[in-house]
This record gives sequence, C-alpha cells and structure tokens, in this order.
Amino acid sequence: MTALYIILGIILFFFLILSVKVKVTVHSEDGVSLSVGWLFLKFNILPKKEKPKKKKKKKKEKKKKPESEQENQDKPVKEPKDNPLITFYRNNGVEGVIDLVKRLSVSLKGMFRRIYRSFTIEDIAVSLLVGAGDSAETALKYGRTCSAFYPAMGFVVDNMRVRKYSAEVSPDFINGSNKARLHAVISVIPRRLINAVIIVAFSLIFRVGIRFLRGLRKKKPDEKSNKPAAVNVPAQSGTAN
Repeated sequence: MTALYIILGIILFFFLILSVKVKVTVHSEDGVSLSVGWLFLKFNILPKKEKPKKKKKKKKEKKKKPESEQENQDKPVKEPKDNPLITFYRNNGVEGVIDLVKRLSVSLKGMFRRIYRSFTIEDIAVSLLVGAGDSAETALKYGRTCSAFYPAMGFVVDNMRVRKYSAEVSPDFINGSNKARLHAVISVIPRRLINAVIIVAFSLIFRVGIRFLRGLRKKKPDEKSNKPAAVNVPAQSGTAN
C-alpha cells in the first residue's frame, strides 16, 4: 500500500504542476522583448545578452592521407533506396494518394484547432500609426491598412480565447511617420497542451500512419487469377483398323 500511495502522490504532484499556467509576454515598439514566466520563475529570452567573446586558438590542420585506389575499390557500393512516397504511389495509384491527402488534411485541421484552443490571450494591445509623404497618400494608406488590419484582428478574437484586447489605427498627416506597437500576454496550461498533442498524435497514427504503411506493401495477386484456365479437350471416338 505504501508504494501505491507514493505513486499516486507523484501523479498528483505532476498533475498540479502541469496545471499551472505558463505566461509569455511579448512587447514590440523600438525593439522586441520576450519573457516566459512560470510560478515564481521568469526567463528573459529577448533581447539576448551579449557574452564576452573568447579568443579562439588556432588549431594546426592535419594533412589527410590520400586513400589508395584499392581501398576505394574494396568499398561496397550502396544501392539507392526507393522513395517511400513513390513506392506508395506505385502500389496505390492516384486514388490512394488522394485518399491519404484527405486523411492528412482532416488530421491537420483538428491539430491546429485543438492546439491553438489550448492557448489563452490574456491581453493584447496593437497600435499602428500610418503616414506617407502627402496627405492624400496618407489617407489612402490609412484606408488600406484598416481594411486589412481590423478583419485580421476580428479573426483572432473570434477563433481564439481572448480576454482583453484593444486595436487602434491612426493616420499621421503632419509628420508622415509609420510606427507599430504590440503588447501581448499569452498563457497556456501545459496539461491542456499535452492532451491536445497526444490526441493529435494518435489521430495522425491511426488515420494516416497505418494507411501509409499498408500502402507500402505490394498487393498480392488473387489466387484465382493465377490458376491456368481449364481447356476442354473434345473426346475422340473411332475404330482401329
């Protein structure tokens, strides 16, 4: 019983640890900064700190001895292996390849949906300042930017878990400058992400992997087709002289 309690305690410990959110903070204005936080730990990934360069000692290059012709002749020549995709196509034809691509597209569609649904955007703020040399050009550029930016932002908000967001596009008719500012805090529960990856992996194995491996095998011809057709020989009747 003691061993069972220890195993259950270890499982519960990892379950609780993997249920703690991992937060990723991205800020981009003059430069890009990226940091990852989990529990009381925080890792600054960008910008990277420059390490002092160490002086490298020059190594003396050793002269390689030329191989003799006899050694080259003794080496066995490796036969090129067939490409598995070409083998699958030969065994299954165009219909088999189309069926495999359909299975792969269904699995990938579910993969992206499950994985990005495991992320949560806690806060995202995007601010764009659009300008050009002339006021008329600035107005046209502002219109084109709005027509592309707001639908893209709406797609993100509708298809992902977003708790707080703000988006702003402003024209700069005076200075004609262009600036962009992004601040985003994204969180993910490792347990949900692991579950999504496991489900996707099993889907790829059973939908695509097994079908692909079966397609690499050569189809055995039917036994009936191999049997020679029976020839009916007419019976001859006659009298011997």
